[in-house]
Amino acid sequence: MRSGKTPILMKTLLHYVGIALIVALSFLCYSSNFYPLLGSDDAIQVLMIHDFQLPHDLYFWGQDRYGSLIPLLGQVFYKGFGISPLTSESITHYLLLVAGYFAFATFFKSNFNKLILAIIWFFPPIREIDLLRLNLGEEYSLLAIGIFVLNKLYKNEILKYRLKQHLQMIAISIIFVLAAWVSDLAIVSVFIILLLQVYSGWKNINILSLKVFLRKPELFYAVVGVVCGMAFILYGKHLADKSPSYNNFNNLHTIIASVKLFGASILELLLFKASEPFTSVYLYFVILLTVSLLVMHGKIRFGSNQTKWFLFFVFDLVLIFCAIMVSKWAFMNGVPRRYFISNYIVFWMAFLLAFEYLEKSTFKRILQVTLLVAVLIAGVGSLYNLKYIWPKTLKPSVENVREFEKLGRIGIIGNYWNSYIISVTKPDQIIATPDELSSVRNRAMAYKVMERDTIYLIRDGWYDVFPDSLSQFGTLLYKNGEEFRMGDCNVCRYRKRE
Repeated sequence: MRSGKTPILMKTLLHYVGIALIVALSFLCYSSNFYPLLGSDDAIQVLMIHDFQLPHDLYFWGQDRYGSLIPLLGQVFYKGFGISPLTSESITHYLLLVAGYFAFATFFKSNFNKLILAIIWFFPPIREIDLLRLNLGEEYSLLAIGIFVLNKLYKNEILKYRLKQHLQMIAISIIFVLAAWVSDLAIVSVFIILLLQVYSGWKNINILSLKVFLRKPELFYAVVGVVCGMAFILYGKHLADKSPSYNNFNNLHTIIASVKLFGASILELLLFKASEPFTSVYLYFVILLTVSLLVMHGKIRFGSNQTKWFLFFVFDLVLIFCAIMVSKWAFMNGVPRRYFISNYIVFWMAFLLAFEYLEKSTFKRILQVTLLVAVLIAGVGSLYNLKYIWPKTLKPSVENVREFEKLGRIGIIGNYWNSYIISVTKPDQIIATPDELSSVRNRAMAYKVMERDTIYLIRDGWYDVFPDSLSQFGTLLYKNGEEFRMGDCNVCRYRKRE
């Protein structure tokens, strides 16, 4: 008996060691402490942890979207354990991603599919690398956790609602509200989940049981969750800076233009013209795998619960894609790749779920090998792009930023991309702001910069040469020394008018 159990335990141990290794390597490549493309958008998350104030900071500085979940949770490590804001952000962000991964992994019995999902999740292609950096990764982590609790709630038929079931329903409501807070797009996903739950609950129902159904506590928690969630989100948006164009929709002309932009980016990949050679190869593998699975769809054997969630992933893929195409904000930003992180996640969840329940055969084993090669190509390709295409280094951005610590207690003014990032390692010592004509996310921080005795300007992306004098935020500044290089930037000291 023992000899039979030993190989199973060993396989399980190796599986979890493999998952842990993937997570650790991803953290060492893509967390804020180590990411070579860390920018000011990333830095704001860190600075919000350092100076988190409710209710003002319910949303990302300077906008009424992107709920501040990471800065809020990061307080545990920053104020609770005294860890630096930078490391607190890295740990908090990855803990949420890990929780999201394990929640999604519960859809699969096969360790192979769980391992594939780990590579997909923690080593995405460079085009979707912001899954690990921006709010859509947070959103789908929350959705995954909410779905996990939902499946736990209905794992067995509920004969009597006890405290455990009520706590689970409260948790589901809170998690889905948090997902909608983090990203407005989650409203679409939550709506689909609610519709599928109602459909599965009403299926084959008669008039007598309909009355019973309407008295179930699920309906109460759903209504209360929607009302309270809307109140919370509207309250946060009321306090936040407004972005008028964010929720506008395209007209037919611009929808067509958005579709053309998307099609052009895909064509560039297919023709190897996108400076992402590994992603181009990966895309051909994805097409091959998708076509193969569609051909074999008759041999997929879902259970009722698996069918429901497969439909969720498919509907989410289609509706979110349509939402991006009709969004004026997406069009104004050139339909950027980061918007399709949602599609990347749910496409692979739908694919892996179908693959999980595909009948065993030689063909399935061939697809397994092809699938493993495809996701490894994507993961390796991201590191290749960073090392050899842009920024041509794997050196963490914060190593350059730390050079500014030598200047002591200072204020920094630069363009947006050379501002907040500078203070990310020592936000008490170094306060930074974009210049007054750039995207100033936090005006209070700008005025704190002007209160510093020593102020430095960074001219990259702003001036060709340092001016002898300039006005910033109502204060006249005069050049006070020669420019020098620091942290891959052109820097010069300025003094305030006496």
